Amino acid sequence: MNDMKWTTTLIGIPDAALDPPHGVEVCPDCGLIQRLPPLQGRGKLACPRCGHIMERTSGRSINAAMAMTLSALFLLIPANFLPLLSVDIFGVHHQSVLASGIWGVAAQGWPVVAVILALELLILPFLRFSTLAVVLLQLDAGHYPSWLGRMFRWSEWLDQWAMLDVFLIGFGIGYERVAPFLPIEVGTGGWCVVGLAFLSMLTRATLERREIWRRIGPNVESLDLDQEYIGCGHCGMPVAAHQEGQACPRCGAKVWRYKPQSTMRTMAFALAGFFCYPFAYLYPMEYNYQIGKMEGYTIMTGVMKLIDAHFFLFAAIIFIASIVIPFLKLFSLSWFFISVHFHSVKRLRLKTEIYRLIKTIGRWSHVDVFTVTVFLPLMHLSGLLAVYVGDALPAFLAVVVLTMIATEIFDPRALWAAYLMEPHE
Repeated sequence: MNDMKWTTTLIGIPDAALDPPHGVEVCPDCGLIQRLPPLQGRGKLACPRCGHIMERTSGRSINAAMAMTLSALFLLIPANFLPLLSVDIFGVHHQSVLASGIWGVAAQGWPVVAVILALELLILPFLRFSTLAVVLLQLDAGHYPSWLGRMFRWSEWLDQWAMLDVFLIGFGIGYERVAPFLPIEVGTGGWCVVGLAFLSMLTRATLERREIWRRIGPNVESLDLDQEYIGCGHCGMPVAAHQEGQACPRCGAKVWRYKPQSTMRTMAFALAGFFCYPFAYLYPMEYNYQIGKMEGYTIMTGVMKLIDAHFFLFAAIIFIASIVIPFLKLFSLSWFFISVHFHSVKRLRLKTEIYRLIKTIGRWSHVDVFTVTVFLPLMHLSGLLAVYVGDALPAFLAVVVLTMIATEIFDPRALWAAYLMEPHE
């Protein structure tokens, strides 16, 4: 094993090993078992078959990720309890906290939507940062308890559903929608949310998963040539094929060659998303009540209103996040299902790259929902002014959540099953 150089730093030189141990790992996207070659300086290693980034050192620092994670935990308290925004409407002062919009949605008769929003904005961010902090602190102290791999796996799963970074975009759009008409101020809690959102993104950018799994262990340095191996879909550890269905020694997840019934379950969730899709776009996302006049806004109407107000960037964000991405996810998931069903071996790398894309960007479709949540508790003056949740909002949120679950359930290795059955030199 080569000597590893560690540098404790927040920015600048990363402390990821520039020439890490060259253990055997399995690509989670195509199932290729491969020995990671030495990294020449700061760079990245990609799977030669599907292009999945197996490891990178450029810009990665475990110590920086730990500092950001602990800072985020510290900021969670003021972000949740201090004022988010405040506004004056005809001399009446309104202010909101992070939970105000969630309570407003529940009070208007949408308790399931409120529960989902509370999970994504209040509960899961705390669980994400706390579990990751425990893992990084244990590794920093040189402790490797048996539950550490499971906790890091949970932390990685929570990262997809902790939405404070997505909420930042909705927060900005909600602010800009109110600011031209009413005096509005960002409170201390609001600035803490901004800080949390950036810390969340920076933590994700600086954390090298492969380095964490290598430190947690165990690691596989060589394979028995007489033994068949399959890979863990979560941490990439090679496991003997006869142990299929048993817990991975490193992360605790059950190891399968392909997730059982994953394609059928993916399509079931995608079909549910297709069912909700037309309701999300035909009905209003919100209703604005102003002095006896009620006006509804669909997603497309909201985009056009932003264009009319010359907020072209925000209009583009809403159009891409709320219209393009959901359609792309539903179309892609259907394409994957058809490809697996008919054992297609065409454009496998492209399909895998699209899978990685929709898994990464799918969560950003929450922006429109969060925009409504931001200004709902502020725009209220009894008998004169109010904002109400439209019938499209729960349908749209259902499309986003269902397609995220479908993408999470889908096993991209199933796309490569027919290819692996063909003879290759």
